Amino acid sequence: MSNKLKKFIWDNRKAFDDATPSDKVWQNIEAAFTPQKKKKFILTPLYKWSMAAAAMLIIASGVYFIVNRQSNETVLAGKNDTVDINTFAPEYAPEMTQFVKMIDTKQEELKQLAKDQPELYQEFAVAINQLDSSYNTLKSQLGVTPNREMLLEAMIQNLQLQLNVLNQQLSIIHQIKEAKKI
Repeated sequence: MSNKLKKFIWDNRKAFDDATPSDKVWQNIEAAFTPQKKKKFILTPLYKWSMAAAAMLIIASGVYFIVNRQSNETVLAGKNDTVDINTFAPEYAPEMTQFVKMIDTKQEELKQLAKDQPELYQEFAVAINQLDSSYNTLKSQLGVTPNREMLLEAMIQNLQLQLNVLNQQLSIIHQIKEAKKI
């Protein structure tokens, strides 16, 4: 500021200090510093109905899976797991017996190699156990199914898949051993 302006303000200070701001100015300043009320979150009826429908869908699917699992367990528990393939399909028995022998041989080989890689063997065992439980489920249904031909083909495919998985697992273990040698 210039010296003349400073001198003018200093000389007329009393004239500047006698006026007070109006109440409206103070109200505006006060309003700027007070927190505003938060708006209430209001759900539209569409959102309410969609959330209710989603909740009912989740509950219904949960109940369905629980009931379905329990009914499957009771069906499997009531069946005889020692179904003989020869009585239902003697024409498939030699092929299935051959697959089972090959699978047993590969599993024994895998168990011998598992001593070096126990964690890897555990992962492999989980995959084979899942396939084996599927095979046993198919086998238990063999006595009651009307379409035995299709079920037997599914059982053979399961055995082939088990054999392929075991071959891949053995290949992986052999590759790991070769990589360690290098």
